[in-house]
Amino acid sequence: MTTTALEPAPPADLVREALRLDRAPAAEVVAWAADRFGAGLTLTSSFTDCVLLDVVTRVVPDVDVVFLDTGYHFPETLAYLDLVRDRYDLRLRVLAPETGPDDRWRTDTDACCAARKVQPLARALEGRAAWVTGLRRSETAARAMAPVLSWDERRGLVKVNPLATWTDADVAAYAAGRDLPRHPLEAAGFRSIGCWPCTRATRPGEDARAGRWPGTGKTECGLHL
Repeated sequence: MTTTALEPAPPADLVREALRLDRAPAAEVVAWAADRFGAGLTLTSSFTDCVLLDVVTRVVPDVDVVFLDTGYHFPETLAYLDLVRDRYDLRLRVLAPETGPDDRWRTDTDACCAARKVQPLARALEGRAAWVTGLRRSETAARAMAPVLSWDERRGLVKVNPLATWTDADVAAYAAGRDLPRHPLEAAGFRSIGCWPCTRATRPGEDARAGRWPGTGKTECGLHL
């Protein structure tokens, strides 16, 4: 007799809990996730700021943190990562892509992101029950309906977005109130920071993510589709 492994299924109360926590303080969302998933919880960070890390580690100091090292990060991002890691004594995992440097970013940005972000994230989340991200509704029109809690069908786990309802002003006020270190490129007009080949500073009046993949119409790397 053979048995077939069951596909992961969303918790029966996920929709109810998502509605209940939709306007809850971020720390309450994190506490719910920590209580529900324990060691099965993973936080992903791009280290463009440390607001999410600060919020989460105040509730779960030893949370599993993942950084996807694409091989194309700005030197300033890697220096900022070291600064933040030391400040919070993070339990950090750095995952690299399985492919070496190439020029795919010149000809096929989707394939480049898939190899350097999407596939490493899949490895990082294997065996995990939930992942915490910094996704916010105010970032782009595509993210305007981002829920605080949702089921990630592709990865078979719960996605937790504690800052989903935060505005840019909320983020700035929290960072100032907590005296958080700023990414070195922020002062140079970089409001959304990714890989150096595909990121530029934004101009006055532009969307915060207008500097990502400029001129291509692309706004997402594929992690949050």
